[in-house]
Amino acid sequence: MIRAEQGDILRISGINWPVIVVSNNHFNQIGEAIVCPILSNITQNAVHLPIRVFTSAGELQGHIACEHLRHVDLNVRRYSRLTSLQLTDYLDISDTLIALFDFR
Repeated sequence: MIRAEQGDILRISGINWPVIVVSNNHFNQIGEAIVCPILSNITQNAVHLPIRVFTSAGELQGHIACEHLRHVDLNVRRYSRLTSLQLTDYLDISDTLIALFDFR
């Protein structure tokens, strides 16, 4: 199976909403990933980033809930890649995640 990569949007068995892979490709090589859910029933704020992408199944629209990081073991779950974001589209997500852990 193809390993998930940073910026991939996945549909994972047992999870009711799509997720975006936020962990880097070095971590993902072991078949695990850190993901954030893409939810349609939350409002935009500093950590809920809007997303609108097109997949082979149609349009996917919602908000990435950056504060809801989850670890998933893709070695034991079935998943499919819906689409993938370009690096330039991923930078706002990366900046938001870094800000969540910025110690001052």
